[in-house]
Amino acid sequence: MSKLISRLLLTSVLTVAATPAALAEEVSGYSEDNSRNDIVVIGSRRKDRTVTDSAVAIDVISPESITATGYSDMNDALRTLVPAFNAQRLQGNDGSSFVRPVTLRGSPADHVLLLMNGKRRHRASIVQIGTGHASTSGSQGQDFNVIPTIALANVEVLRDGASAQYGSDAIAGVINMDLKKDKSGGSLIAQVGEYYKTGGRTYDIQGHVAVPVGDRAYFNIAAQFTDQAKALIKKSPHVGAAALNAQGVEGVPKNPGGNLDPFYRAFKAVWNAGVEVGDELEAYSFGNYMTGESSVTFGMRMPFAAGGLGQHATYAPSAYDNSPEHPGTFDLAARYPGGFAPEFAGNLEDFSALLGLRDQVGRLNWDISARYGENTVDYKITDTINASMGNASPSAFKPGSLTQRELQFDGEISYELTDNILAFAGASYRKETYVIGQGDEASYIQGPLRDLPVGSNGFQGFSPDIAGSFDSSSYAVFAEIDADITSWWNFSAAGRYEDYKQFGDNFSYKFATRFELNDAVALRGSFSTGFRAPAAGQVFGTSLTSQLDGQGGFVLDAVLVPGSPAAQIFGSKALKPETSQNMSAGIVLTPASNFTTTLDFYQIKVDDRLLLTPSTNTTQEQKDALAAIGFPNGGSVQQVRYFQNEMDTRVRGFDLVSTYRHAWADEVSTDFSLAVNYNEQKLRGAPPPGFNPVIVTEFERGTPRWRGNFSATTKVGDFGFMARAIHYGKWLRNSQGTILPRKAVTLFDAEISYSGIENVDLSFGARNLFNIFPPGRGPALERTGMLYDNHSVFGIAGGFYYANAKVRF
Repeated sequence: MSKLISRLLLTSVLTVAATPAALAEEVSGYSEDNSRNDIVVIGSRRKDRTVTDSAVAIDVISPESITATGYSDMNDALRTLVPAFNAQRLQGNDGSSFVRPVTLRGSPADHVLLLMNGKRRHRASIVQIGTGHASTSGSQGQDFNVIPTIALANVEVLRDGASAQYGSDAIAGVINMDLKKDKSGGSLIAQVGEYYKTGGRTYDIQGHVAVPVGDRAYFNIAAQFTDQAKALIKKSPHVGAAALNAQGVEGVPKNPGGNLDPFYRAFKAVWNAGVEVGDELEAYSFGNYMTGESSVTFGMRMPFAAGGLGQHATYAPSAYDNSPEHPGTFDLAARYPGGFAPEFAGNLEDFSALLGLRDQVGRLNWDISARYGENTVDYKITDTINASMGNASPSAFKPGSLTQRELQFDGEISYELTDNILAFAGASYRKETYVIGQGDEASYIQGPLRDLPVGSNGFQGFSPDIAGSFDSSSYAVFAEIDADITSWWNFSAAGRYEDYKQFGDNFSYKFATRFELNDAVALRGSFSTGFRAPAAGQVFGTSLTSQLDGQGGFVLDAVLVPGSPAAQIFGSKALKPETSQNMSAGIVLTPASNFTTTLDFYQIKVDDRLLLTPSTNTTQEQKDALAAIGFPNGGSVQQVRYFQNEMDTRVRGFDLVSTYRHAWADEVSTDFSLAVNYNEQKLRGAPPPGFNPVIVTEFERGTPRWRGNFSATTKVGDFGFMARAIHYGKWLRNSQGTILPRKAVTLFDAEISYSGIENVDLSFGARNLFNIFPPGRGPALERTGMLYDNHSVFGIAGGFYYANAKVRF
């Protein structure tokens, strides 16, 4: 802790030293609508709160800042701009390749609540069983990448516990995507870009228009189309494929090592509308629709031993060949003579719609709304086999689908008791439905060659035993009061009672306060408790997948329903809710209108934290037990995992955010921004079963403790020059039971923009300017084509250059 304090003090001194002019005078020409003073709608129910006078830490991010990152993926844009936020690429990790798990302050995706226009968004259908990382594995959060950037007025990031205000899932914080409410005008943005050496060419076009519907209404629509090719290692180091090619074997897969970035193509649309009804009421509606497809290439299955890699089990001879059930001999080499690399795809669809009526005039305001949301992934796997079916097996399968549906009714009322005191209360009802869609029969059945691998190889289909529709419901009542006790002291308190049909009830509360010592210095802090009931997908979700074992082979891995007869064989119990305790304390420095610094310390304790257990090797006795109860392919399952509530954790850290604008001359100014996050995660108490010392180390050190970015954007007339440094501290990687150290790395981005053409902005830029790749995972995996660490915290495809054009009308 002494090192932490010394580093923090040094960082603070350097920050202030770098901006001496800010402490002396206000710079002429500084824009008073700087984001530090933007009105925010999260963190407080008051309508007059800004970033600097909020009692908790909030970032406000403009859509222009998101565009300047060069990313069309919201996850990567937020990772670039908010050091406390991270999202790994996970380019070949089953469903996690399509809906990426995020973290905020080291907390998993289902501890971060996503809102749109201040209203809760529905979860994604994918449960993160493929992240390969102890801190995020098993989370079921929301999909951050379904809203076109051009539709946003701004993005607000609340870095504080807020379960008492916004409900379950807001343990670590809240992110609100606020949509534009323009009454006229519009814009188009087009981007083309590509990685330096690995391909992945991306085309992205977005459009927004505010349809004129009169002075008493607004109607905004926006759309985005993205087409991203796979990023690939041009010459794969897969030694098995190289040996087969050298022997003249035909049909060797072109990409035996898989991809660096997935293929992705999507159309996204969103609307935001409202109309005044009478003198005081507004009827409003907003929502979105997204449809897309994405695919990844799994690792190569070898037809026979070559280059030091062994034959895959699907090519083994069967003792049941030439039997009554399977006349003739099954020769997989006749179909895939050079081996095969399954192509795993997901067809994605996301829809939401909200209707509401509100009164926002006068001291008494109310808001009633109803929303429906649905997220679906429909899986497909090609270039593979169900070896147990022998000659009758197809090569393409539909393993099934996952759907998350949510229906919510919400009512809120607020009353300004005085000009300085606001009382707020509300109630809501929410129903979640999780649907596991049955796959093709061929994707899961055991064929006559029952000594060969069963099901579509790579990702086995959902059988009738697994498929079904599962419901979970809850209701909540909540209240909050926010008061300016004096002109320099603000205090707020919030409470929420929630009752879940399956998990019982809970009461969460929060206190927050802010003391303004003078015009330049304020202190703030909060204390809150939280509660998160397991998501329907965590309660009912299950899967069977083939996992790479590190020696070029694959094992059949099963995720079991918690507390089910199959999971009880391994000691699983029914799930229960997580509870949390969150504390924060900070200082806000605003010595001048062009200079702001906030420093916030935090601690998050979570009891009964819900995680997916590490993979456990099955014994023959356990396989027999699975087969005896009729578990699909129970006798072939080699590893199992299931959800558990056996961990107590603690996160400690701080966020430092500083902004400064300096005017050098007329029409020449520079905006400086520094953001630093330190995050330290610990396991409290004894490790749960299966968490050996290596896994505990990964849990505590598997992501960088230090994250930061520093940017400088200079405007010279019609030209703009942006430079950004993004720092990732050192971290540790668990690779097949061995801890691999990962050194700290700093990436650099740059962009040049020009706005000298009327209503047109042009920009050219590069992210990861110096084309830095992460290290590998050792010689054994490099031989299978895995040249770079697939769990890198900053991506694995190298540098990316792009060109943007924006037209306003």
